[in-house]
Amino acid sequence: MAPTEIGHDFAWRLMPVQIKSTKGNKMFEHKNLDGTWNRVVSTSDAYLSGDILETRDMVGTEPERIARMQFAVIGQRLVERCLPPEALSETWAQDAGKLPWWDSVKNPPHMGIIADFNSHNGGLHRIPFDANHNVVGFASDGEEIVLGKGVYTVTRKSDGKELSAASQSELRALYFA
Repeated sequence: MAPTEIGHDFAWRLMPVQIKSTKGNKMFEHKNLDGTWNRVVSTSDAYLSGDILETRDMVGTEPERIARMQFAVIGQRLVERCLPPEALSETWAQDAGKLPWWDSVKNPPHMGIIADFNSHNGGLHRIPFDANHNVVGFASDGEEIVLGKGVYTVTRKSDGKELSAASQSELRALYFA
């Protein structure tokens, strides 16, 4: 039977999907994973609770020309970052070849592929606010970026040095200096 004979609700089951799991977790499966617009990307980053969900806004007909949003779970926290379209590069020009850091998602969705991915990898839907330890993101090696009293702070894993700055972009420059 062709997908049109089955109906559009079941056509997704006949589409090829790209699902990989490198962490030994049960593979994340979802009806919206199609390998192009929504896919799971393998990672070897030990600080992530599973693989990475990569999504794109479904506009146009050339997905390789559309920026990508990536989602992952660190601990119990859903995080995100934005990557340029593959047609441009794997990293943004201003980042000098370094991947963007992960930002904490303040209000994770409760429905849809991102919510399902978050739950699958052990992420919570709501992280209680801790004014004394306000984690706003994660640096390149999974180090917590903490915001306190208007200052961003990270302790660089490679040398144990604590770095602080008034903005995340300034902190990033210090981190890679």
